[in-house]
Amino acid sequence: MEHDMEEEDAVRRSREATEGVAEAMHWLREDIDGVIYVLDSADDPFTQVNTMLIGIIESRDIPVLIFANKTDLEEASIKRIENAFPQHETVPLSALHGSNMDEVYDKIAEYFG
Repeated sequence: MEHDMEEEDAVRRSREATEGVAEAMHWLREDIDGVIYVLDSADDPFTQVNTMLIGIIESRDIPVLIFANKTDLEEASIKRIENAFPQHETVPLSALHGSNMDEVYDKIAEYFG
């Protein structure tokens, strides 16, 4: 029985990811100046969805700035995100604590201002 639940959960998550990619692709067809891509620095950034979306953004020559959120968590690793997408600048932050927001605003102005 546990296997069935795991399979159902995997199917549901896959469907949600596919819907998320489709929605992102829709928005990327609009006239946009850039993308702020927020990743959870406590999670593994090497996912099919992240790789696909970053690839789509790059194929459209849209500037992308990566925010590594949740730096307040013990398991956070900004380096893991930097290593996953070394071609893009990664800005660490903790939205919960509001830490590093000066750099966040500076980078937004620099990239998209």
